[in-house]
Amino acid sequence: MDIDVLNSFKLMGMGMAAIFLVIIVIYASVRIMLKATAEDK
Repeated sequence: MDIDVLNSFKLMGMGMAAIFLVIIVIYASVRIMLKATAEDK
């Protein structure tokens, strides 16, 4: 394959991994905030 195609696939993979990591960080922070502010029953 052409080197430009390979570079574009690498860049696309890095972007998708970054989006996935951001989603995980947001999910973890929301879970921590919910646990920290939960009312005692």
